[in-house]
This record gives sequence, structure tokens and C-alpha cells, in this order.
Amino acid sequence: MTTITRGRILPILAGFLGLILAGPALAQGCPAEPTLQNFSGAGSVACPCFASGEEAGATFQIPAEHFPIEILRVGVGWGSLFGGFGVQIEQAIHIYNGQYPDPGTPIYTLVGPQMYDGVINEFNLEPIAGEIIAPAGAVSVTLEFQTANAGNSFAPTTVHDGAGCQPGRNLIKAIPGGWLDACQAGITGNWVFHLVYRQVNCLSDVGDEFTLASVPATAKLHPCFPNPFNPSTVIRYDLPQDGNVRLAVYSLDGRRVATLEDGLVGAGTHEAVWQGRDDQGLKVPSGVYFYRLETPGYRETLQMVLLK
Repeated sequence: MTTITRGRILPILAGFLGLILAGPALAQGCPAEPTLQNFSGAGSVACPCFASGEEAGATFQIPAEHFPIEILRVGVGWGSLFGGFGVQIEQAIHIYNGQYPDPGTPIYTLVGPQMYDGVINEFNLEPIAGEIIAPAGAVSVTLEFQTANAGNSFAPTTVHDGAGCQPGRNLIKAIPGGWLDACQAGITGNWVFHLVYRQVNCLSDVGDEFTLASVPATAKLHPCFPNPFNPSTVIRYDLPQDGNVRLAVYSLDGRRVATLEDGLVGAGTHEAVWQGRDDQGLKVPSGVYFYRLETPGYRETLQMVLLK
């Protein structure tokens, strides 16, 4: 890591996903929660201190009762010392369901984000929010650099607020060195990143009863998370009405390994956890497996990978 360079104040603009995206949130499901951010004010410090492949990002603490959650939007502050730099494509934006010292494997990666100088670039993930699920714990969002900017005071880079770094809320992936708490690495502020999410199973108070905010319109089997995984993964599925359900795990040769659900299930969004064991409770070998959802009028099979 190299010297942090004082930069200009960044205006807060939103709506970028390569091109500007605008419009109201989808009027279905749970409402979006208030935007989470660790920084105060606008970005004032540019940090041209990263090599290609390194990452910088923020960790967001989310109330335990809100999980599982869907990620709707993420924002990344980006700027250069003197401004006016053109659009730059970086390696990726990663979302982790974890935090320092080991965020784990990304639950989602947006490859090739286009970064605009002098703004908070916001990336709208709502159209695929149902596939970006965090089941529990903290959520970290990072930018992986494609273009090295270390030591180049003119290069655009991530920015922070210069208002004092909050331990546990800012992280860096260095090469070499791996994951670091950004405060311990010498960063003097909070990265200008933000996160917008919504609960998957929000509840609304109706008289003396609690009811689900919405019922899925169609049956659907979602990608498990995490995937690949070890030792366990969460499988989520939607049911538009009450019905008999079978959710099972199969080996590559078609043999049923484990039955996760077999019987009447009510309408709504449901989750099942597979611990990598068969119906006798024995651990199964690492490798590729399939999980299949069968309901009246709906069948779908998806793939998952159990790591050693």
C-alpha cells in the first residue's frame, strides 16, 4: 500500500449500471430497507494505492432478524485527484456474506463494472435480487481493481471520507497479504460504499396477527447459496399455494442421496439446509450434485458443488 492522497469532494450521484438506470423500485415483495453506509458526507480522500487484483470495500452490519435478505443495489465512490477522468472498466464488484478476517466466497460477482469519475456509482441489482441472497451475518461489498493505480496521483480510484476509520467496517484484499482491516493498513476514513437490501420474509402487523407481506406468484427453485459450499448450503424455493412438495438431492448417476422435504407445505417462500449428508446422516463425497424440486405442475433441477 502507498501514500493516501488528498482529493476533491465528490458529489453524491446514483443510478449507474454502465449506463444510468432510473425508476422506482419494483412494487412487490418486501420494501427496501434504508440505505446502509459507514461513511459520513461525501468522499474527500482518493487512495491511489492498489495493484491489479486487489480489492477494497465495506462491511455492513445487518439486524439478525432481517435475514435472509436480498441485495438490491450497491454503490461505490470513485474519483481522481484532479477529476475529469474518463469512464474506466474495473475487474469486478463482489458481494460476500462475511467479513474480515475471512469474508469467504462471493455470493455474487458483477464482472466489468464501468466506473465514472467523481460520483458514487450505483449498480441496480434488483432485477436479479432473488438470486443474491444472504442467509445470515454481515455483508461485505468490494471493488476488485483491474487497472493498477498505486503511486499514480492522477489515476481514479476508490475514495473514503477521511473522517476516521471504523474498525471492522472497512477491508482490503492485498497482494500479497490477503485480507486486512483497512484501518490497520493505514486508511484514515471509511470507504464510500453503500448497500440497499430488503428482507425475503418480512412480516406486517395486521390487527393481532402477523402475515407474510406477499405470496409468490409462481413456483420457483432458486440457486442454492453458497455454491460451491462446505459444509452446508441453503436451498430456497417459492410456492404460490399450499401443496405437496418433494425436494431432494441426487448424485451424478441419478441416485437420490438425501430428501430435504417430502409432504404438504404451505404457500410462501421456504428454505432447506443441506449439510452434505445422506438420509442416514453420513457425509457424502465432495463433487457435483443436483437438487430437484417437484410440486404439482412444477419440476426443476439445479446443480451444486460440494467442496472438500
